[in-house]
Amino acid sequence: MSRRRTAAAVLAAALTVLVAPHALPARAAGTHDRAAAPSRVAAHPLIQGVVVDQDGDPVDDVEVQATQDDDTEQASALTYASDRPDSPQHGYFFLDVTKGTFTLTLSKDGYRTVEYDAGTVTRRGQRISMGELEIVKIAPRTTTSGSLEDATVTTRQRGLVGVVVSSHAGRPTGQVEVRERGDVVGGATVARSDHGKVTVTLDRLGRGDHDLRAFFLGSSSWKGSSSKVITLHVVKRRH
Repeated sequence: MSRRRTAAAVLAAALTVLVAPHALPARAAGTHDRAAAPSRVAAHPLIQGVVVDQDGDPVDDVEVQATQDDDTEQASALTYASDRPDSPQHGYFFLDVTKGTFTLTLSKDGYRTVEYDAGTVTRRGQRISMGELEIVKIAPRTTTSGSLEDATVTTRQRGLVGVVVSSHAGRPTGQVEVRERGDVVGGATVARSDHGKVTVTLDRLGRGDHDLRAFFLGSSSWKGSSSKVITLHVVKRRH
């Protein structure tokens, strides 16, 4: 568990009245203001919580909107973004509301908008603490290409495939496999320092033509992708 994950969990556990969140179908959210310190409005009812992604890490600058059951927007704010990387306040929000029944809408570019049932405020000074609320990051698309270092090798040699994985959203990282039909004949790991480029050493293959494709397996952070077919010719070694 990461330090930021642990800090977020501690903050969520410290929230006073835990209400189990119930996800609802997503819909659009409206405008927002930056959240202030809760102590400034402690006499008013509050809804508070911590927004995390699917890996449990706090997410800053998420728009959190509280809407009453008649679809009237009551309050909105952004989750807190601390200058300290390990601050437990990352992902924290609070909303100053009035009496009523509320739905929270969480939205941010690159994430799926989601709604949670926040329950009902019935009295002045009431605090509804939602604990951790998950917002799912949308994995960016990737593109994978493969090329052979040598189009022809002997039965004593191992073919080499250069694989390039790219994305407009950054440097993809993860596992790469080269397959012949459904069989994996080579693999490698693309690290961030590889800048999306890796060389895969293949298993020794029998004589004949082998139609190969490179696959980037993807992850929660990146969508998988595959290359076009490349053909490796394997010939018998000459004495």
